[in-house]
Amino acid sequence: METEYKGRLTYAKGTSIEFVVAPNQDVDFGDILVVEGTNKDKFYIRAYDFKVKSRWSGLNGVGYLMSKLDENGQVENQEELDFYMGGNHTVKIGLAEQLCYVNDKGQLLNPKTCPDFFCQIRTLNSEDTSLLSEIKGDLEIGYLKSGRGVLNMPVGIYGSKAITEHIGIFGTTGSGKSNVVKVLASSVIDSGNYGLLIFDVHNEYYKDLSSHPASKDRLCVYHTDVKEYGKTITVNFSEVGPEDITACATFTEPQLDAIYKLSSVWQDDWMRYVLKYDAKDIIDEVAGCTGQKFHPRTIGKIKSICWNLEQELHVNEQEATVVADIISQLEQGKVVLVELKNVSAVGEQALSTLLSKKLLTNYASKTDLERSLIKPVLIVLEEAHRFLGKKENSSNNVFSRLVSEARKFNLGMCIVDQQPRLLADKVLSQLNTLFILGLASKADRSKLEAMCRKDILQQRNEIKNLDCGEMIVATNYMRFAAPVKVHKFEDFLQQREIDYTSPISVV
Repeated sequence: METEYKGRLTYAKGTSIEFVVAPNQDVDFGDILVVEGTNKDKFYIRAYDFKVKSRWSGLNGVGYLMSKLDENGQVENQEELDFYMGGNHTVKIGLAEQLCYVNDKGQLLNPKTCPDFFCQIRTLNSEDTSLLSEIKGDLEIGYLKSGRGVLNMPVGIYGSKAITEHIGIFGTTGSGKSNVVKVLASSVIDSGNYGLLIFDVHNEYYKDLSSHPASKDRLCVYHTDVKEYGKTITVNFSEVGPEDITACATFTEPQLDAIYKLSSVWQDDWMRYVLKYDAKDIIDEVAGCTGQKFHPRTIGKIKSICWNLEQELHVNEQEATVVADIISQLEQGKVVLVELKNVSAVGEQALSTLLSKKLLTNYASKTDLERSLIKPVLIVLEEAHRFLGKKENSSNNVFSRLVSEARKFNLGMCIVDQQPRLLADKVLSQLNTLFILGLASKADRSKLEAMCRKDILQQRNEIKNLDCGEMIVATNYMRFAAPVKVHKFEDFLQQREIDYTSPISVV
């Protein structure tokens, strides 16, 4: 990677930098540059705005140049104007912010001081190892983007730091969210050090992820109907709790009360008895045990939801289900894909809640020693506002508990959504890593600016103009929010096939 000279520093105050752009050099919005200090230290800066100045920029100078125009506003003597506007009479000034600082010992630090006057400014190169080591990570996502160019500098996240502190992937339709999830999942397959549970609401991941050369050993697929690949999901009646039912539909207060009363009276058999007995018998039994009598319509609504779930999730009395297998595979560091396209919204939300609840309970019940022997797990939840929106009951569901408590149990959430403004503020504040793709709505961008752990205000223009496949990565341990060109999954997969010496067949 060759170094290009870009200009000289002319002003510095705090983290604000101004520099003269060298003649015949281009500097773009978002360009990441290096200021060479006088003591072998380096300052990494990002350009966010520009202005043009000349010796004629003052009021008298402008008036003099205006006098050279004829009655039609045209230049009378082009050669004379070229003299005033060309050569060293005009200069382009770049406005930049200091991102981080490398001292003379090579240590990467937050901004501690500012560079001296007239220091040289250049592009990044392979000698900037301190910066490269921080942004590379062990789960590769793409390459560092600098202005309109893409540098050959891999960017990723460190799973051990980012997964348990939660991730948010936000972008409008067509911005590349699914591609990001595929690339992230592929990197997890490569690593083998983390578990990944993906609730695939559109059945869009299997075809691509199954093409990974290591998918036979590290990709497990489940679905709710019979297919030529993967396993069909089955659930035992005893595994379905009242919160699995309340998460998948809207209930009135009496209906919610009835669900928890039924669970209290019949324990693990409550759903089976609800489906087995008539509404009248259920009402009489609950009244006899609790002294509370419910309306037939209340019980009828609960029976209807339970019947739908029984059909869609294959709920039965057999003890052998897939829940234990899924948890075991995640503990081993595998990617588990749960396809939900052919399931109703009721079944989808119930199954997502049930599996996440079982996973949280399993990890929370382990000792610190036991937890150190299994892999951290990331749960990918698409259209997350349905579970974590600004509802009063959102604080009671398992996903809200995961966001608040899961870090201590080595679990993390990856929230994928088109409209972050619909998510509860409490949830957004817990996301320590943000992947910000193109967002059309100013309200969405403003919400992320307010909640992001890194200052991204100076990147407003950059975020507003992100193309498909481009994003800003802002994570807790990086010293600045990095612009990234995400790998196109097909190209990333092709590189994986080259890296693996012997191809692995796909089941």
